[in-house]
Order: sequence, then C-alpha cells, then structure tokens
Amino acid sequence: MKPGIKTSEFIISLVGMVGGVVLASLEGNQWTQMIGALLAAVCGGSYTMGRSLVKGKEATGAAQVQAAQALAKKD
Repeated sequence: MKPGIKTSEFIISLVGMVGGVVLASLEGNQWTQMIGALLAAVCGGSYTMGRSLVKGKEATGAAQVQAAQALAKKD
C-alpha cells in the first residue's frame, strides 16, 4: 500500500481543504465563509474515512491469510 501522502486522494482532498479554507477566510459574504468551512471539513473527513476503510480491509485480509497459513501448517 502506498503511503497516504503519495495518493491521488490525498492531493484532491488537500486541494479541497485549501480551497475551503480560502473561501472561509474571505470577508464579505457569510454564505461563502460557511460553504468554505463545510468544504474543508468534508474533504478532510472523507479522506480520513476512506483511508481508514482501506487500511482496515488490508488488515482484515492480512489476518485471513495468516489464519489460512496457520491452518495449512497444522495439516
């Protein structure tokens, strides 16, 4: 598995978060600030959730392989 910082998902999330922070920091329109904050939060949260799901599935697969190898050694 690639390190998280080298994935396209990370880059897309980073661009979304930076864009959200820029929008949130603009003065003048309250809706733009709220949408920017929401965009930054959603991008960060979705990246974190997606990455945890991938790592969890990888860990489950590795555990299944180890269990199968242990059963094969018993026979």
